[in-house]
Amino acid sequence: MMLQPMNRYLLVEPIEEEKKESGILVPEDYKVDSSAHSLVNLLRPNESSSLSVGMKLIVPRHMIEEINLFGEKSYVVLENNVIGFFHN
Repeated sequence: MMLQPMNRYLLVEPIEEEKKESGILVPEDYKVDSSAHSLVNLLRPNESSSLSVGMKLIVPRHMIEEINLFGEKSYVVLENNVIGFFHN
């Protein structure tokens, strides 16, 4: 079951940056937000969107919303918050 976004929302998947081992011990749940922006993969646009599945979008990290329903995790972001995209 996949969420169908509406009202200018986009269903996305955050693209995690590869972590580099630094040799410094930190708690496993410690997270470092290195950037105010995040790269996401567009899984499903809303019906009125001109964006295409598979696009790599740049969005403010704090605007990505996590939805947990029926044991499934989904991420959405408003189309208005897309700053740009990368060409393949």
